[in-house]
Amino acid sequence: MRKVIFFIVMMALPLHIIAQTEVDALRYSFTTHGGTARYQGMSGAFGALGADFSSLSTNPAGIGTFKKSRVMFSPVFMMNTADASYHNNLSSEENVFVNVSNFGLVLNLKPYEEDNSEWNSVAFGVGYNKLRNFNSDITISGYNENSSMLDQFMLNSDGTLPDNLSEPEWLAYDTYLTDYANTVDLSYTHPYFSLFPKYYVNQKKNIKTTGGIGEYVFSIGGNYADVFQVGASFGIQNARYKEVSKFTEQSDSTDLASWDFSENIETKGTGYNFKFGMIYRPVNAVRIGLAFHTPTFFKFKDVYSYEINSHFRTQVDGYSDYHSASNSEFESNYEVYTPWRAITSVAFVIGQYGIISADYEYINYGKARMRSEEYDYTDINNNIKNLYKSGNNLRLGGELRIAPIFLRGGVSYYGSPTSSQINAVGAIKGYSLGLSLQTETVFIDLAFNHSFNTIDYQLYDYGDGIEKSNISITEDMINVTIGFKF
Repeated sequence: MRKVIFFIVMMALPLHIIAQTEVDALRYSFTTHGGTARYQGMSGAFGALGADFSSLSTNPAGIGTFKKSRVMFSPVFMMNTADASYHNNLSSEENVFVNVSNFGLVLNLKPYEEDNSEWNSVAFGVGYNKLRNFNSDITISGYNENSSMLDQFMLNSDGTLPDNLSEPEWLAYDTYLTDYANTVDLSYTHPYFSLFPKYYVNQKKNIKTTGGIGEYVFSIGGNYADVFQVGASFGIQNARYKEVSKFTEQSDSTDLASWDFSENIETKGTGYNFKFGMIYRPVNAVRIGLAFHTPTFFKFKDVYSYEINSHFRTQVDGYSDYHSASNSEFESNYEVYTPWRAITSVAFVIGQYGIISADYEYINYGKARMRSEEYDYTDINNNIKNLYKSGNNLRLGGELRIAPIFLRGGVSYYGSPTSSQINAVGAIKGYSLGLSLQTETVFIDLAFNHSFNTIDYQLYDYGDGIEKSNISITEDMINVTIGFKF
């Protein structure tokens, strides 16, 4: 006999739930190049150059290259495609959106022509650069002959009386997806059983994410005798992440026709960091850059909720047997400390004809840390240390000057941060093309950027095995910057 429908939110339940995992630390530590169209057109290879606002988020010494004050604004059009392979089935989704990649103001406090001081210029900059995009739409589907997600709920429930179950195992029990074999003796190896005793179930999961990481920068720096440039930036990073996912299973061989599990997570956070940099010109044609970024100290607030629905074929009083259970929204406050990073750069200026530039960036993702006054993150921090590794990122770019037209191009490589095949994130590879029209007072830049990578996404872990999907993601971006010099 089925139990009476009820749902009790236990007061102590938040003590049993930690919604965050090591994936959260990686999400806010892994950033790519973003900002102005000129910066994007050269794949972000600006660490030894400057004279572009986006360099203030890479090497703030670049602010010493500005000879005039300027203001700029950069809208961006983006499209990403996700192809998910799961049990020999391929699903594809596309996502299109418009965003703001950059806006900023640079004030040259001491122009080149002002006097004969060895400090040729001193400038101050304030504005915004987009560092990461989270917008995506992914669908994973296929027929599974090996397991059901109910296996995970069942195994996680073992050894616990029903009234003491945590989320989402309690919701599965409350909607009759798992049941209890013995209410007294917990000595059974598997006292819980699922409603899918026979497999070959149709599984589908849709994951929609929105948000990103943007950085407000406040920078100051200067140029000493056209030989040495120094600069510093104070960064305030704004992180927003929202995920709405729904996992569904269907079967033709049991009384349970279908069930679904929805998760909703919304994260908001603010982080702070400092960046320091220098650029050295041993000769006018060669620029050597070095920059150091402190860890970003984030404070986050998560709001998350779960819902499970079940639909049985057997009718009760002439109606389909349908059950639903959900929890109240839970809040969680925690901190993330991203790793420090170092960037070395070199650029060659070929007279008035062009530029060739390269950046190498080092970051050890295993150094990220999470902490909270509410929970103990020791296990998660150990996972970060063991699952993540150093990232070696490379950006190459060039610019050909046929005044007033400028042609640009570049390639980028962001090394994989994962050392495990569980939720492994592959290297992000990309290329870019750019075009610019400049006058004495106005500049219009256009850039196209294409990138691609793969992710091994874990749907669930059922004890002796892991169900995961290989997802290929491509992203195309068209960036436009309109600016004025004064």
